[in-house]
Amino acid sequence: MRIVGQSDLSSMFGVVPKTIIEWQETGLPISVQGGPGVPSEYESADCIRWLVDREVRKVQAESPKDRLLRLQGDALEMDLATQRGQLIPAAAVEPAMRSAIVTARERIRNEPARLATLMEGKDRGERENLLRALFDEVLEKLSHWRRSTEEGCSDERAA
Repeated sequence: MRIVGQSDLSSMFGVVPKTIIEWQETGLPISVQGGPGVPSEYESADCIRWLVDREVRKVQAESPKDRLLRLQGDALEMDLATQRGQLIPAAAVEPAMRSAIVTARERIRNEPARLATLMEGKDRGERENLLRALFDEVLEKLSHWRRSTEEGCSDERAA
């Protein structure tokens, strides 16, 4: 249904005509823009949809108080996760990870000479198996990086 004039639209919404002007500045749809002495025209369904969307956005918007409460809740959840051992500070993990990776790197870098000797006279399949065994061993030890750093790895071949 087409509505002619701000006063008719303001009556429909139960607001003063000045409110319609303010709404237009924030996006209220106008079907036909009026001019001096000529009223604007509005499509009621479009205006109702716009108003409903506007009100929904207001309700969904996060207020400063809501944000503060959300952040406080997040901090509380993180504290509880830390107490349960589900969250570990990066500073506590990084040295152990670095140690495990450096050890694995050294293991891999020191293997070529040993493997070259072991591979003499082997066919391709046997060479692949030797390499696969080395890589699997290094990857397996890396997957247990916590255990190896907690136990204090004394094996020179540990990764």
